[in-house]
Amino acid sequence: FGDTRVSQPKTSKHKLLHYLLPTPPLPPPTMNFSKIVLALALLAGANAAKDFRPTASVSVGHRNIGSGLSADGIQGEVQLESEVSDELKVGLNYDHEQASGGNPIKSVFARLSQKMAGGDVDANLEMNMGDNQLAGDVTYNRNGNQVVAHVNSGNSNVVERVELSRDGFKGTFHTGSQNVDLQAQVDLDSDTNMLVKMSQADNAASVEINHNLDADTDVQVNLNPSADNMGANVEVTRRLDADNTVKPRFDMNSKKLTCAWVRKLDAGRTATVNVDPDNSFDLEVESNNKADWSGKISAPWGNPGDADIKVSRQFSF
Repeated sequence: FGDTRVSQPKTSKHKLLHYLLPTPPLPPPTMNFSKIVLALALLAGANAAKDFRPTASVSVGHRNIGSGLSADGIQGEVQLESEVSDELKVGLNYDHEQASGGNPIKSVFARLSQKMAGGDVDANLEMNMGDNQLAGDVTYNRNGNQVVAHVNSGNSNVVERVELSRDGFKGTFHTGSQNVDLQAQVDLDSDTNMLVKMSQADNAASVEINHNLDADTDVQVNLNPSADNMGANVEVTRRLDADNTVKPRFDMNSKKLTCAWVRKLDAGRTATVNVDPDNSFDLEVESNNKADWSGKISAPWGNPGDADIKVSRQFSF
């Protein structure tokens, strides 16, 4: 899978960990919402000279529309995000269903990008307003190597797990259980790719094989050697023409056949129909333009009147 060694200067173990995994300061667990808002306001004020334009990603829906419209059935989520500087974005997530509990603010977050020690550091951290816990990822990229630290202030180890990736190989170390997960991807030939995953905690392995049959047909086979029938399922992607693609999928254990139909629409939109004859029917319309509307209808297969409906769009101010 390639040489994953990185030449580093001689230093102590603790200095090396600090060099690779810079840990952001954690807020005190008693920090309340008013202090969070104040901190965000100060950040905004400190950069008032910048064109401070927030964006709002809005999603509104209703459960079980067949039973009639009601306040209890309404779902609403809003994500507000502002670019404080070229390196920092801050925002919050609003959840309509949490409003009945007194605080509709689900979480606040910050995304920071910096150059450090010859590499790129990206921190994506989010504080849950329910339990005041800070969680997220701190990623360090340098010379084709990527190190990701998953942090959680509510965990006794703070750093829950660390991932190292390079050239199709990824190793994950879980600090609590001290278990290791391994993942390796390799091209068997010009048309075939294989992905192998191994989990020490589950004492299990899985294999994914992707093969290009021809210009219009791809086949994906997933195997779990420890499961019945090797846990095999097969998905075929067949492009019928420039605008239409079908994706039948068969699961060997459940003997279940599901199918998806994808159709390209005008203005960069795509419609996807997912059919599971034993469970549900979904219709989703998406756009490659975040400022365009998207929508999804999900219904039980035998009772389309009990559909859930959701529409979403991003707004810029």
